[in-house]
Amino acid sequence: MADLGNTSQADTAHKHQVQSWITVAVLIVASIVVGVAFVAQSVPLGVVGLVIGVVGVVMLVVFKVMDDAH
Repeated sequence: MADLGNTSQADTAHKHQVQSWITVAVLIVASIVVGVAFVAQSVPLGVVGLVIGVVGVVMLVVFKVMDDAH
């Protein structure tokens, strides 16, 4: 078997922010709400889920979440 050396990433520092995790949580909640609305066939609940999703996308842009990966 090939020697891969030290593949641990324990010493790497990722630039993460609390706002990024909050944004991800908002998008997960939006997905769950839209999924429940789909199963329950509830248009008002679907609209609420979509509004939450749009808020999450705006948060993605404002907090520059994708910049955390670099």
